[in-house]
Amino acid sequence: MIANNLVNDIAYGQLSTRGAKTAVLGQVLFLAVALVIPTITHRLGLNFLVAQPMHWMILFAGLAYGPVSGMILGFSVPVASFLATGMPLPGMLPLMLPELAAYGLFAGLFKGKLTAFGSVAVALIAGRLVFLALVAATVGLNLPVLDFARATWGPGLFAMILQVALLPLLSGLYVNWARD
Repeated sequence: MIANNLVNDIAYGQLSTRGAKTAVLGQVLFLAVALVIPTITHRLGLNFLVAQPMHWMILFAGLAYGPVSGMILGFSVPVASFLATGMPLPGMLPLMLPELAAYGLFAGLFKGKLTAFGSVAVALIAGRLVFLALVAATVGLNLPVLDFARATWGPGLFAMILQVALLPLLSGLYVNWARD
C-alpha cells in the first residue's frame, strides 16, 4: 500500500500551497535547508559545479509544492544566500536567479505531465539552457557552445544523476508524510 501511494505521488502528487500552515512551514524549511547545503559544501571544499548545492531543494520544492513554489524558491535562495554569506559571487547572481527559478518552475510544471524522474531531468536541462542563453547574451561565450556546455554541465553530471534518481523518491515520501 505504501509503495503504491509512493508510486502515485512520484507520478502525479503535489501538495497544495493554499492556506495550509504545513505548506508554509515546509517551504520555509526548504529555504533554510537550501541555505545550509551550500555552506556545508563550501566548507568541505567541494566544487559548487560538482555538488550543485542550491539545486537540490529548489527541485524538491517544485516537485512537492508545484511550479510557483519552485520558482519562488529558485529566486529566493540565491538572494538569501548572497545576503547571508556573500555567495554566489555578485557577478554570478544575475545569471543564477533565472536558472534556479527555471529548475523549480519546470520540476513542478512537468511533474503532472511526466513522471517526477522525467520532470527533474527536463528541469535540469531547461535550467542549464537558461543559464547558457544568459551567459551568451550578457558576457558572451569565449568557447564554442558545446565546449562551454561540457565545462559547465560535465562536473555536475554525477549530482544531476543523483538528483534525477533521489529527488522524486524523497519528494514522494515527503508528500505522503505531509499529507498525513
